[in-house]
Order: sequence, then structure tokens, then C-alpha cells
Amino acid sequence: MGSLFGTLNNTLDAIDAYQAALNVSQNNVSNASTPGYARQVANLEALPFDTSSGLTGGVQAGPTQSTQDEYVNQAVNSQFSQQGSFTAQSTALASIQGLFDVSGQTGVVGQLNNLFQSFSAWSEDPSTTANQQGVITAAQDLAQSFQSTAASLSQTTTQLDQQIGSAVQQINQIGSQIQSENAAILQNPDPAAGVNAGVDAQLHASIQSLSQLANVTVTYAPDGTATVLLGGQTPLVIGAQVNAIQTNFSNTTGATYPGGIPNAQILDANGNDITAQFSQGTLGGLLNVRNNVLPGLQGSTQQVGALNQLAQQVADRVNSILTAATTPSGAAGSPLFAYDTTSPTDVASTLALDPNITAGALAPADSTTSNGAALALANLGQSTAPADEINGQTILQFLSSTATQVGQQASDAQTGQNLAAQSLAQAQAIQTQISGVSLDAEAVNVMELQKGYQAAGKMVSVIDSLAQTLLDMMAPA
Repeated sequence: MGSLFGTLNNTLDAIDAYQAALNVSQNNVSNASTPGYARQVANLEALPFDTSSGLTGGVQAGPTQSTQDEYVNQAVNSQFSQQGSFTAQSTALASIQGLFDVSGQTGVVGQLNNLFQSFSAWSEDPSTTANQQGVITAAQDLAQSFQSTAASLSQTTTQLDQQIGSAVQQINQIGSQIQSENAAILQNPDPAAGVNAGVDAQLHASIQSLSQLANVTVTYAPDGTATVLLGGQTPLVIGAQVNAIQTNFSNTTGATYPGGIPNAQILDANGNDITAQFSQGTLGGLLNVRNNVLPGLQGSTQQVGALNQLAQQVADRVNSILTAATTPSGAAGSPLFAYDTTSPTDVASTLALDPNITAGALAPADSTTSNGAALALANLGQSTAPADEINGQTILQFLSSTATQVGQQASDAQTGQNLAAQSLAQAQAIQTQISGVSLDAEAVNVMELQKGYQAAGKMVSVIDSLAQTLLDMMAPA
């Protein structure tokens, strides 16, 4: 009879084990689409069997195991960071690229070509009013184009500053989420047990979202809590502590050009500059365009910017040639352009027609011919004279190389975005193979567990029937 009841106990233990395994499988199915969730695996452990010691064997539910693979997770997060960076750069550079038309039909490129063409037409007949007015109109259009391009670049800077601020705010918010998830894990440090599997999923989903914004390094303590380092150096979250970061758009320390736009800075909780640590993620991509691409075009506190260099060179050389020449009546020539000479980084934004210029004040004659100055202006864009060049390039070469560089940067960002998307898909496929939930596999597992559960149930019925038979046999007649 004792052996019979021992078998009954073993059978009941088996039923409990099968029920626990079914619960794990059901939890997998319920969370198949939950971000950050990793498949849980139920373990059935054999109990020792030794009749001489009273050990009757059987089976019991062992600890549930998570299939989270942090090496694979880090690979996925790294690809998210790269994709975030290239996507941010591609979007920002697309708007900048439109300002520099490499075809030479629109924008500063087109208007500068129009100005040189108007000089050429004027040189053929300097005294014709239509040709003189054509120069005035072309010069005015070019000045307006410089102003418009400078304003557009300034607007892009403002937009990027807003996006950088938003990204920093999101990073701090996710840091607070991770802090809360760490606290929840500390209440029950087994991430694979019951509801904590959901907390672990939330933690990994938060880290993945953070990776899209910035390059992060994550380590896990033995208690399951996460430590998150921005750029592999600056602590954002350590256990229950969050170190919020902040932005700074007004630092002019050591400025070479005080009137220029300062670079965007990211500061840690102690006010230290950690901008260089953000090389990936949306924030890294935004910072690259904001601090590297735009200053090279519009200038900053440390450089004049290609657009200002071009505007000043064109204005200065045109004015120099005209003021050294004479009008058909023999009067001294007047300058064609004017700009704010006090701020080298504002030349393009302030370039305009000289307020005193008139069509009749244009001076086409130099010391040799009646149209020598006009011819010099017509050829100015391609002149290789040292005084006419910018950094060893002719004016048109300099403009073309600037436009080409912007176009190449935009193309590289788009190519990087496409490659990052492919790499991310591959990393996610590996992650799914290791940690993902297959509904088909879970369905087969549930069927097998149900068969075991049903068999154990039948065993209970058989034992009950045998016990009843024994009791009936032992009952007095």
C-alpha cells in the first residue's frame, strides 16, 4: 500500500511539473511579439531513485531558463546605433544638398554662372544699357541667392539643435525607465521566473530603444540589473542611479570668430563635455552634421565657412576690378557689392548690391582697352591668378568642389543607411533563431506536454482504482 501511495505522489509531482512547463510555454506564446522578450525554457528534473533509502524517483519542475544571449543582443544594438546615425545624417544632408545644385542651374551655383555670363555680354558692348542692367540684375540675384542659402543653412542648424535636444531628452527618459526596471528586478532577481520575464523583456527593449539614439555599452550585474555607459565611458544608469545628460549651444570659449555659431555640446551630469563620445545613433548622426558639415559651409566660432569664403572672394575681386577701372565717360568705377566687413562668418548672409551702384557707374575699361575690366570679370570664375583663387582653386572650381562634397556626403549617408538596414536584418534574424518564440515549435511542445499530463492523469485514475480495490479486499466480509 505504501508503494502505491509513493507512486501516487510521484504521479502528482509529474502533473505539477507538466503544468509548470505548460505555463512556461503559454507565457512564450503570449509574449511572442513582445519587444525584448526571450523564449523561456522549462526544465524537468529527475528525482533520485533508491528503494533502500526510500527514494522513489519521479520528476519535478526545475528552474526556468531564459534564452537571452547578450552577445547577440549587443550585435543587434550596435546595428541599431549605426542605422540611427546614418538615417539622421541622410535626412539632414538631403536638405543641405538641395542648396548646392551641381548641375549649375539653380541656387548660388546657377546665379554665379549667370553673373559671369552677364559680364561676358557686357564686355561685348559695354555702353549698351541692357547689358549694363543685366549685370546689375545678375549681381542682385546672386546676392539674394547667397542670403537665401545662408538663411536655409541657419534654419537647418536650428532644426538640428531642436532634434539634438529631443534626442537628449529621450535618452534621459529611457535612462529613467531602465532605472525603474532595475528596481523591479531587484525585488526578485530571477529574470526568468514568472512576471520577471516580462520585466527582463522591458529592460532589453529599453536598451534597444536607447541604442537607436546613441552608442551604448551594457553590462549586467549578478542580480540582473543593467549598467549603461554612453559611448562606453559615461555612466547613464548604474543600478538605481540615473545620471542625466544635457545640451549646450552657447559655448564660445576660445572662439576665433566670436560672431560665428558655436558647436553643439553634450554635457554629462557634472557639466563635462562628452560630445566626442557620441559616434553612433541618432544623436551621433545629428552631431556629425551639426558640428562637422554645417560649420564647413556656413562657418562657426572656429572657421569662416565655404559659403562666406566664396561670397567674400567674389565680392572683393569684382569690386577691386571695377574700382580700378573707368566708365566710358572717364569716371572712376564704383563697387558692385557690399557686405558686413566686421564679421567674416556673416558675409554671405549680408551680401547685397552696393547702395550707390547704378548701371551708368559700371566701369568696363582698364588701362589698355575699353572693355578690359569687363573681360577680366567675365573670366574671373576660371582665372588661375593667385589673387583670384580660393585655397588654390579657381572660384568655379571651389564652388564645384563644395557642392560635390555635400553631394558625396549625402550619398555616403544614404549608402550607409541601406547597408546598416541589411546588417540589422541579419543580426535580428540570428537573434530570432536563438531567442525568438516559434509558435509552431511551441504548439508541438504543448501537444507533447499535454500528452504527458494526460498520461499522468490516467495514472492517477489507475492508482485510485487499485487503491479502492485493495480497500474493498481488506474490508471485513
